[in-house]
Amino acid sequence: TLSHEAREAFLSALVAEGRAEWLDKGRRNCLILWHRIQEWADIIVNFVKDNGFEDSVMTVEEIRSGIESRGTELHGIDRTILMRALKLLEQKGKLAIFKGTSTDDEGVKFSV
Repeated sequence: TLSHEAREAFLSALVAEGRAEWLDKGRRNCLILWHRIQEWADIIVNFVKDNGFEDSVMTVEEIRSGIESRGTELHGIDRTILMRALKLLEQKGKLAIFKGTSTDDEGVKFSV
């Protein structure tokens, strides 16, 4: 087992590399990333292009658990990670996120 200081140093190194993100200011909760957020964004862009979804609309839940995402890394992706990658793509002008009446029907309009 690691001491508290060693755990914080290890996690801080992961955060510095973009492989993790602190979830709170007290640095007690950390989200470990399989891929960096930019890498997830690239995976989303490739998914859209590979499936011909340019200029299409999908719900966030369809991306996470729809038939189209089966067999891809996006299937079952943590919602927090997916939303961060989608927001990064929105900032780059590659899509628009729109709110629904609930989180289940939040949508994404691709313009990749």
